[in-house]
Amino acid sequence: MRYGIGQSWTAPRTYIPTSGFQPAEDLDYRLFCYTWVAVSEEQVVLVDGGCDEPTATARGITWDRSPMDSLRVLGIDPKDVDDVVISHLHWDHAGNLTAFPNAQIHLHPAELRYATGPPMEHRYLRRPYDTAQLRDMVSFVHEGRVQFTDGTTEIAPGLTVHPVGGHTPGTQVVRVPTHRGPVVLASDSRHFHHNNSGGDAGGVPFSIVVHVDDYCAAARTVDDLAASPDHVIPGHDPSVSHRYPTLDGDELISRLDVAPEPSRQ
Repeated sequence: MRYGIGQSWTAPRTYIPTSGFQPAEDLDYRLFCYTWVAVSEEQVVLVDGGCDEPTATARGITWDRSPMDSLRVLGIDPKDVDDVVISHLHWDHAGNLTAFPNAQIHLHPAELRYATGPPMEHRYLRRPYDTAQLRDMVSFVHEGRVQFTDGTTEIAPGLTVHPVGGHTPGTQVVRVPTHRGPVVLASDSRHFHHNNSGGDAGGVPFSIVVHVDDYCAAARTVDDLAASPDHVIPGHDPSVSHRYPTLDGDELISRLDVAPEPSRQ
């Protein structure tokens, strides 16, 4: 479910400058902002909460529609969401959680330690975090709503969370069973498909990364978890909106349980 688009990203901002990778200039480097939902007869699992419109606007994101309104388009009341998996605590992934009052929240403990610990003394490292969102998360911990996922964890039958780190210390990806095989929601372990290109099996890291070695290892983990490259869903790639069929013509909701159109890249 797309909720906004960052228009200002360019090729030089997309990779670590010292990687030596020369990306194609004709690729779409806009930062599409998504959340994801997996639905079965028994359970509704949301992956990431996105952010609210004021936060998006302040961060230079052109707003489309809130994740809650997209859920309503799908016939899902936000109060009926059973679980929310937080891939990591950056501002564009960890917001809106008060809108899901009945959901259990799943977070890697390393992420909360990092986002509320000594590294946040440094402006560069704290910039991708939102203090209001962090306050909410700490409150949820004290309310007993957070289950810490330290290691591979099954959230729903066949739906598993896998810690990979790299982008942030507590980044985790989600493997979802679908009719076409297991799909991996890579979130920001892979912003774009081309973060796993450049002739290096370990990938070319996005410019915001805490541990480069873990990021490169995560690229291989994601590939191993997915049924094929077309079963990997990057966290911000415009091609997800372009290649996957929409739900009843709604351009903000893409179906990932069916095969995408062939890549044009």
